[in-house]
Amino acid sequence: MASSTSSTQSQSPLEEEGPFFSDFGITTSGGLYAKNNPFQRSGPTDAMERIALANDDLYMRVDLPGVPKEKSFYFLDSNNNNVFFGGLAPKQYQKEHDQEREYGGFHGLRCGCCKVTKLHATFTNGVLRMILSKTESKKNFCPTVPHKLVDPIGIASSHEVKPDYAVKNPFQTKGPIESFGAKKVKEGYYVRVDMPGVAEENVSVGVEDGRVFFSGKSRKESEHEESGRTYLGSFGPIDVDKLGKIKSDVKDGVLTMLIPQKGEE
Repeated sequence: MASSTSSTQSQSPLEEEGPFFSDFGITTSGGLYAKNNPFQRSGPTDAMERIALANDDLYMRVDLPGVPKEKSFYFLDSNNNNVFFGGLAPKQYQKEHDQEREYGGFHGLRCGCCKVTKLHATFTNGVLRMILSKTESKKNFCPTVPHKLVDPIGIASSHEVKPDYAVKNPFQTKGPIESFGAKKVKEGYYVRVDMPGVAEENVSVGVEDGRVFFSGKSRKESEHEESGRTYLGSFGPIDVDKLGKIKSDVKDGVLTMLIPQKGEE
């Protein structure tokens, strides 16, 4: 899937008229490069990636943006048939201007004669990476059922249908499903952009022609991944004459910015 340098503009989910997000990543066919994140420009798309390894192990990447390591979980059930995973992404800003997000899902075996014998997992910058190993049990025999790990299943959740740029993470069970958002606050504007996998040192924020531009790049964290991912977008227009110092922070794969406008009440 190739990306181009084309861009488009779309009104962001603000409570009132004002600055909006733009410079979405558009492919040569005119669609978004990554429907779950309009600012992604390269790398694997979707919130989940599965790769079958040569030794019949399974590699899984699951995006859980906003979830700190201490709020994440992953474990095998008592029968060693399923691995459960998820986490809680706390509010990033003041209580009245943000919402927490929750994630939960599981991945398991289709047959009854195999067991997951090993689960190796790492969690960095809002991304869970797992390698699942299995073995066939001699106690049970079910030749008619494939000895494979089934498709991941998200714990049931309910959300209204959203535009393409708000494709829901299949494992998200609570909170705003958009990968970006903006709020008019007392100090100016509070902006959130999901960049799962991106560390703080690989994010840039700057102002040009009355717009706040942001970009981020994640490196390839596993030998099983094809590549890292890149993100690029902008927010504006901003009155540069009233612009104070932008306060940006990157935590658990989420970029947040407080864009102060002098004289705002």
